[in-house]
Amino acid sequence: MVRAYPGRNRPGISRIGVVIVVIAILVVAGGVGYFYLTATPPATKGSTLKIGMTLSQSGIFASLDGNYTHFNDAWQSYVNSHGGLADGSGVHHNVTIIWYDDQSQHDLAVSQYHKLAEQDNVDFLISPYSADIGKDLIPIAQADKVPIIMAEASTAGMWVPSNPHDWAVTSMVPYWQVDFTTGWSGGYFSMLKQLITGSPNTSPKTIALVGWDITWANDDFNSSLHLAPQAGLSVVYQKLLQPDFTDPVAGFQAIIPALKSANPDIVYLATFGPVAALWMKAASQSGFQPKQWHTIEWGAAFASITGPLLASHTTTEAFWTPSFSSQQGSSFADEALFNQLLTKAGVTWYNFQNIELRMIIFQMIAKAVSQASSATRANLNTALHQLNMPTVGGQLVVQSQGYGTIGLVPVQWQNGRIQTLFPSSLANATYVFP
Repeated sequence: MVRAYPGRNRPGISRIGVVIVVIAILVVAGGVGYFYLTATPPATKGSTLKIGMTLSQSGIFASLDGNYTHFNDAWQSYVNSHGGLADGSGVHHNVTIIWYDDQSQHDLAVSQYHKLAEQDNVDFLISPYSADIGKDLIPIAQADKVPIIMAEASTAGMWVPSNPHDWAVTSMVPYWQVDFTTGWSGGYFSMLKQLITGSPNTSPKTIALVGWDITWANDDFNSSLHLAPQAGLSVVYQKLLQPDFTDPVAGFQAIIPALKSANPDIVYLATFGPVAALWMKAASQSGFQPKQWHTIEWGAAFASITGPLLASHTTTEAFWTPSFSSQQGSSFADEALFNQLLTKAGVTWYNFQNIELRMIIFQMIAKAVSQASSATRANLNTALHQLNMPTVGGQLVVQSQGYGTIGLVPVQWQNGRIQTLFPSSLANATYVFP
């Protein structure tokens, strides 16, 4: 069965790349048209488009987005060497990415986004990793009237009418919903529901949920707390902990005895990937090992913290996996370019599993520029809110509320590799439990 998000389909048809050579080259990669030029100087060259962001080179988020600097360089070089991005009037624009190191610090990041919007005068803002930081950037975009694309940073409170967000969009689904399609772990619980229904004797029966009481993690925790029983699992323990970036293990260490007593088949961890890895390691050192761990993300540091044995058969979610290449079709675009940029950047998806969201953002920017009659902030913002386009992650439709239609699929660490489990149209491995 093909799993479809609203406005997102995965038909198994071949992707066709069409190259039309005139003075310039119109590259149509899997359905998305970007206007690039050859080395011949363009007849009409416009201003350079500036894209601003922060990336954590130190602190807790560094292992999650630090190496995006190399991916940025690869994309910028590719665009500019192909003549830039063409707007709706045929004017071509080179791009430059301006970024600062926010050191994983909220207040520093906020001040840097003020600088990007008000001094660097960027045309687009891209949020940093953390939703806890991201939620305080939308007011900057609103006040300075500069479009912001929320990357990994999205949370339910961003998209409500009481929080003006006319200048903000995200590619991601409203993952906080209690929904097997849009929920962050919706695909995971859909998979378990099928397994429990078809093979109840060999399926997990109980689950404990532990998370940090912070924006995105809280959203996901609450969604999964309601989806787990609908999937056929009994929730035997639940706990939200106060976030502590100074000593992230202490709060979890205190509840390990309660987890041991509850003895769940699965322990579900709703927190940042590096923190989840530290919790798993602490539990193992305390003699507690459930049949399976599920964390809502991994990141580059995850397996290096847990070690390969503890990481084995752990499950999580991702917005894209290499098995998506089997679903090339009208809803997908630029897979070959994505892999080319990863190679040039020296970055692997296996270490930075959310880097596909950065590729989707660059696709969004290119498409928005092509649909804007001129590359003003206002025109670009309007174009972003009207996007309906194929991406590496499937069809993206930006909804009226500002969020998108790119969702997640469950994956599992098997034999040192990340394998896709569900839906069947994308799976390249079978879920292993315990």
